[in-house]
Amino acid sequence: MQKCSRCCALHRSRAEKRRAIVREGGSTDEVASVSPAEYPALLKQVYQRADMAKPRNLVGLAKDLPVAGMEKLLMTGIAVDDNAMRELAVQRAVAVRDYLAAGGVSPGRLFLGAPKSVPSDAKWTPRAELNLAMP
Repeated sequence: MQKCSRCCALHRSRAEKRRAIVREGGSTDEVASVSPAEYPALLKQVYQRADMAKPRNLVGLAKDLPVAGMEKLLMTGIAVDDNAMRELAVQRAVAVRDYLAAGGVSPGRLFLGAPKSVPSDAKWTPRAELNLAMP
């Protein structure tokens, strides 16, 4: 199980818990976290409400899956566009720049380049690229 899928499933479970509390007339301020005991039931509700292809049994009903299986299917059903990826890249770059500036690196030596998107069919490898050309 990937940490990212678990995190996303926790966020969705917390949202499902808030939804249930609001439906009962409570306040969403009460929802701080999801306990490990209630997580499987909330995840099952999230899985049932999700609009995606689910494995079916012989009768045609959605199969009950273990927690790891539901998390995996929910993660594969998330659509992420290029703008969201570009924004994530900028947020990460800003966080690194701020960390380095707080660590004593002169702000004049820190700069951010524009993020580039990689074609979906290209094989991505981690690398750093430095381009000192002026626009």
